[in-house]
Amino acid sequence: MRFQNQLLFSTLPSTNTYLKENYRNLPNYTVAIAKHQTAGRGRMDRIWVDGDDLLLSVLIKDSLEPNKISQLALVAAAAVWKTLAPYLAVEIKWPNDIVYRDRKISGILIESVIISTTLAALIIGIGINVNTKKFPEELFQKATSLTLVTKEEYDQKKLKDDLLYNLDYYYQDFLTSGNEYLKICCENSSLLGKEVVIDDFRNPKSALVLDILESGNILLEVEGKKREYSSGEISLKEFYNTEVK
Repeated sequence: MRFQNQLLFSTLPSTNTYLKENYRNLPNYTVAIAKHQTAGRGRMDRIWVDGDDLLLSVLIKDSLEPNKISQLALVAAAAVWKTLAPYLAVEIKWPNDIVYRDRKISGILIESVIISTTLAALIIGIGINVNTKKFPEELFQKATSLTLVTKEEYDQKKLKDDLLYNLDYYYQDFLTSGNEYLKICCENSSLLGKEVVIDDFRNPKSALVLDILESGNILLEVEGKKREYSSGEISLKEFYNTEVK
């Protein structure tokens, strides 16, 4: 398995930041694991609020094209889904969340270091809400944990080992031009066939989710036309009170 060089920390500002700052001196496939993060982040620089969670990032220094980054998000999502599926009927919310009954149980943050159009390093950060029993009030309706749902405590080392095994498996699938990771993401999507709100950084619009593409993009029907998006805020319309045009 690739991800065997594991660095353990009691506290870090961010496992992603640590790997970005030190990637030159670290072996390929290094894993940084922290018991707590003081400056953990999600997409759009949202703050990751951690409790008793599994927090790790992996470093990839393979020769990859920058346009493959979106596909790696699907690879990571498939790995997290495979890890959690034995415990809960989780779903994948494109592009970077794993949810249980529309509450976030895991988040993925992919960051890259690009030098002169060459991808020098890719960092995949994964946080899983494991044994956390309480969330801040503003997250109470949006997040949950394995413990909150099942009322059981979980061995984080086993979850970590399973996650890295699954990540290695689906990354190999990606490298050999397989599509098993894509099938996982499509078959277990929380969005496919549903009406959502797409906020593409201009103004929110109502849309229907048609497909998740091999490129990692999402295909929507917006105002009667098919449109492909590589990023954007996707929110389930029935769960978010967002005014759309």
